[in-house]
Amino acid sequence: MNVMPSTDSRPRTRLATVVTGLLAASAIGIAAAPSASAAEVFRERFTSESAQAYTTSMSPDGCTYSSISAGAGASSSFNGASTMYYSSSGFNKCTGQSYSVYGEAATQVFTFQRDQVHAVATVPLSDGTQIYLDLTWQGTGKMERGGGISRDVLPGEFVQRYAYHGTYQDAAVTGTLSFENAYISASKSSSMTVTIAVP
Repeated sequence: MNVMPSTDSRPRTRLATVVTGLLAASAIGIAAAPSASAAEVFRERFTSESAQAYTTSMSPDGCTYSSISAGAGASSSFNGASTMYYSSSGFNKCTGQSYSVYGEAATQVFTFQRDQVHAVATVPLSDGTQIYLDLTWQGTGKMERGGGISRDVLPGEFVQRYAYHGTYQDAAVTGTLSFENAYISASKSSSMTVTIAVP
């Protein structure tokens, strides 16, 4: 699902330092607001675990480009519910014809480990058919870690801070379909918005 930001060999230490600094800066900004002001603080935390796979190809005559992909994941923003999807599309540049089908469904099985994911689902597709998916992702490459923090301030009105860190690992897929490319990812993010209301 996501392209990881640049990695760092000491992400947790650096991330903790930056977060602490931003929180302190936010507190100073609030303290510096007019004494008659009132501040409202809104915080959110999200976790996400997912696995993706895809294959792209070109026909021997160079006319038709096709792509298939599948993935499974769970997110705390959806109360931890897990889903699985399948997508297939193609375009013939010689004739101008194209096709596309897509579907998503709740998983029957979803297990996420650090370097292995197993998901099973029967996915109804947009063309009226369905596909049974039973896929296992096994991590193969080095696990990469990365993260970042952004901050937006409008003096006297609001302070917003967003922090993200996650992992990414190339993987191989076995099961009912085969794919050329695959990866496993997990992330945690948090956001804080401080709104300063001045009467």
